[in-house]
Amino acid sequence: MATKGYKRSWKNLLLNKRYQLRFTLFMVGLAAVLMSVLGLWVMKEANEATTVAMARVRGEACPKVPVLNDPAGDDDGAQVPLKLPDEGSAAAAAGSAVAAPPADKPKAEHDPMYLAAVWCADAGLTCTPDSDKQLVLSGPDCDGVVAGILRKHDIVAALIAAKVPSLKCELGKQYAVPKTAPDKSASEKAAGEAVEPEHHVKVQIDESSMTLTPTAQTVPNNYIELIVGHWTCELRQGGSIDSLESGRMRILWVLIGTGILLMIGLAVYGIKMTHKVAGPLFKVGLYLAKMREGRFDKVYNLRKGDQLVDFYDHFKLAHAGVVQLERDDIDRIKAVIAAAEEAGAGDHEAIAELRKALVRKEKSLE
Repeated sequence: MATKGYKRSWKNLLLNKRYQLRFTLFMVGLAAVLMSVLGLWVMKEANEATTVAMARVRGEACPKVPVLNDPAGDDDGAQVPLKLPDEGSAAAAAGSAVAAPPADKPKAEHDPMYLAAVWCADAGLTCTPDSDKQLVLSGPDCDGVVAGILRKHDIVAALIAAKVPSLKCELGKQYAVPKTAPDKSASEKAAGEAVEPEHHVKVQIDESSMTLTPTAQTVPNNYIELIVGHWTCELRQGGSIDSLESGRMRILWVLIGTGILLMIGLAVYGIKMTHKVAGPLFKVGLYLAKMREGRFDKVYNLRKGDQLVDFYDHFKLAHAGVVQLERDDIDRIKAVIAAAEEAGAGDHEAIAELRKALVRKEKSLE
């Protein structure tokens, strides 16, 4: 009858961790070094090939875009004079360019701020009407300026028309506007003595001219086709360069992935292969430990694929020989005990010891 065989269990792959792991790590490390050297050489060749291919692609001349130029030159073109309008038209244009005052702008006699625009700015003051239409003035020498203002006929008349009750310096006194304007001749005389005539600068614009030279450009009949051909070539070259770079990176990633898969496969294979060696040794160790304790169990066959088959067969034969010796000893002890009992010496101490040895040997073979 064939002896019973055992299937391999994945739970007990590491039977001898020191031996199995050291051997597997050595094999994986050696493979990693060899793959690194191979990868460096392959990538060096790939980089050189990619550089040469990119240089060849860039060396292909694309159709150039024609440059538009002026065949007539710089001095032969027709000149178109550009002249500024004459004095009359300039004056008309200037007059039309001046924005007309808004139609709803208040008149002088109804808007105190209009008075500020008339004489406050020229006097160097800042005029602000309050809720009672009183003008609040601020500026250097406000009191002296206000005293001079109240002696002018036209300004006082305007204040009266605007119904401004008083003028007040922000940091000074308050001055009531007279009910009637001062004499016009006296105010003009005082103004002539105190105020120097204003000096105005007269600006005169003379007629000027400017010439514009139109540039006549010549466009080839196939200008669009040349542009399309140029950029098509540029895009094709760019796509070829990108494809070459992608191919180089693909080689790198393939090498990395292959190296990782190879190391994982070697690790799994190393554990399984060393397990096929460690398994028989482990079983032999178990049987020897039982023999040392006086037990002679049945020796089962190795699992399918285990190594050290010849060594295990020798051990199996040796174990069977020891078991046979034990059986022979049992037969001899039984014969001695039977002979002693027939002779009437069954109660002898030596026979009792033989009986104990017989029980122990029979138990070791169970």
